[in-house]
Amino acid sequence: MRFYHVKDDYINFLRRYDEKVADNKHETRPYVGIVLEIGSVKYYAPFSSPKPKHKTMKNAVDFRKIAGGLYGAINFNNMIPVTDSALILIDIEKISDEKYRRLLQNQYKAIRSDTVQIQKTANLLRELLLSDDSELADYEIRIKQRCCDIKLLEQIYTQYQGK
Repeated sequence: MRFYHVKDDYINFLRRYDEKVADNKHETRPYVGIVLEIGSVKYYAPFSSPKPKHKTMKNAVDFRKIAGGLYGAINFNNMIPVTDSALILIDIEKISDEKYRRLLQNQYKAIRSDTVQIQKTANLLRELLLSDDSELADYEIRIKQRCCDIKLLEQIYTQYQGK
């Protein structure tokens, strides 16, 4: 797995259809995430930086801690389908901020060792998000409500005409 940023114009394109698509941070560091493949669709799942609350939270179908929360979490609720043209590969070794580079290196090691469970989480969430609400329990509907509209985004993401 490699780490990526997603282009702002792609995020803005998707947000025209689904306001739950998370904005890139308009600071010095846009979202960092991984790309997973489910069937023929690539998905971008962004990270959350480490927070004390991550250590006490439980992994869920739309959230997975990185190294027990020590290095943050993967926010599967913000997972979006993505085209290759919208991705910006991150070269961790070229990051000048040593503390941030070390965090990314540690996240990378932890994610590599958890690849199977990360893929499983993404697969299960996508399946839930594509399910009809009438087939879901109340708690699954609440999960679905806090996630991006994968069904809609899968229909439109290939229309992105980025450079």
